[in-house]
Amino acid sequence: MSLPSCPDWILAELREQFDWFDAHLPVPDRISRHFKRRNSIWGICWFAPDAAEAISRARYCAWLIGEGGLPVRSIKTAGQREVIWRDAHQIVSKPTDDLRRAFQ
Repeated sequence: MSLPSCPDWILAELREQFDWFDAHLPVPDRISRHFKRRNSIWGICWFAPDAAEAISRARYCAWLIGEGGLPVRSIKTAGQREVIWRDAHQIVSKPTDDLRRAFQ
């Protein structure tokens, strides 16, 4: 990863955090549902509420990215969603129309 205007210490910290995620969290087996006669549904991903270490590290990454000059925004939602995949730390679910979007 190389960003011309991002300080080296931020890149080093991010690499350390990403290495932790790579070592401790599996890549979800499934992040979408595909259908023959309609569009695919792509899931939204977040951490399970009791995944404290992962949540703390993700927040630290968000802070680092913000310090590096990129905008970061946390999106929160309440209520049940249809789960596509989950493990002990992560959840992938079907988004609903009322969910705010990070990118338009």
